[in-house]
Amino acid sequence: MNNNNWTIEQTVELFELCAAARKKGESLSGVFKAMADKTSRSLNSVRNYYYGQAKTFELVPEVAKKLGIKKTEVERARFVPFTDGEVKKLVETVLVAKAQGKSVRRAIFEMADGDSKTALRYQNKYRSVLRSHRDVVEQVMKDLTVRGIDFTNPYAKIESDNFARLTEYIAALDNNRVGKFLSLIEKLT
Repeated sequence: MNNNNWTIEQTVELFELCAAARKKGESLSGVFKAMADKTSRSLNSVRNYYYGQAKTFELVPEVAKKLGIKKTEVERARFVPFTDGEVKKLVETVLVAKAQGKSVRRAIFEMADGDSKTALRYQNKYRSVLRSHRDVVEQVMKDLTVRGIDFTNPYAKIESDNFARLTEYIAALDNNRVGKFLSLIEKLT
């Protein structure tokens, strides 16, 4: 059996099972796993097929209608972007909580009011902002400093670790190499 070819019956069954799971408030991953086992496909293959078909059914609802798949069965969760204010509040909350001795996960879990889906969304966004938007994090830290609020700099440990590595590297060099290294640094600055 070619795993890329889905029958109409399998497609309809997949969407019916997903609709039933949604109605019960269950995750779709259980349905994807069951269909993967039943059809000898990988879980990711089933998930990708489902979301690809859902997009197709949204764009061409007549196809879904001919298959007997209702609109509610193909609705995908909408991506809701963070506003600038939400991002800053998230970063501020975590940095202040870290200064109070809490872990990042604990701070985010509390901010999400114990909702694990929301907490995961916040955690992913927080990591993304730290990695790709240092300017935002630095602005939040500047604002906290102006307001006199204690916080933990998330970059401090990374920078101090790098400084320590550089110091160890220089200490391990012989005098001739230290001179060459310092000449190189001087040229770069």
